[in-house]
Amino acid sequence: MKPSLISLRCDHCGAPIDVKPKAKFVTCGYCRASLAIHHTGSSYSTETIEELRETTEALVKDVQQIKRSTELNRLDDEWERERLRLLGTNKHGRQITSPPNTVVSTIVFAGVILFAIFWTIMASMMFAPMAFFGLIFIVFAIVGMISTHNAKGKYDAAHRRYQRERTSLIREIQGDN
Repeated sequence: MKPSLISLRCDHCGAPIDVKPKAKFVTCGYCRASLAIHHTGSSYSTETIEELRETTEALVKDVQQIKRSTELNRLDDEWERERLRLLGTNKHGRQITSPPNTVVSTIVFAGVILFAIFWTIMASMMFAPMAFFGLIFIVFAIVGMISTHNAKGKYDAAHRRYQRERTSLIREIQGDN
């Protein structure tokens, strides 16, 4: 017994097409359009393969856009965590929200060093063992200044890396539009 055929119309030219119930693809005998056959319950329809390709390409482009946007959000979240880690907390446990100002810290440390030199000179004239505290002030000021500049350098390097990566991702996103 011959399987029954289903009568459809070509999505491209409207010509009648007879297909087997289990068919998934067919070529129109009139216009030669490649068609996909959709089975939904008891209804059947056709769609040109070119329309499917265009729809698929648009979906792929949309998915790529979503992936890049997600990547941008991930990068921003990672930077915020890294930024807070690099900035640290103050003596009260509160998060520091901006990087150290190297000009201000240099002026403060220079003031401490000048005071320590003055202390050392004055103490050595009055009671020599007290001059030792001036030297300790100088050492702590120098170590503090180096530490502050190193921390600022690490923060700046991490921020530049983040900005480069973010700019690159934004260019990719804009290039897709």
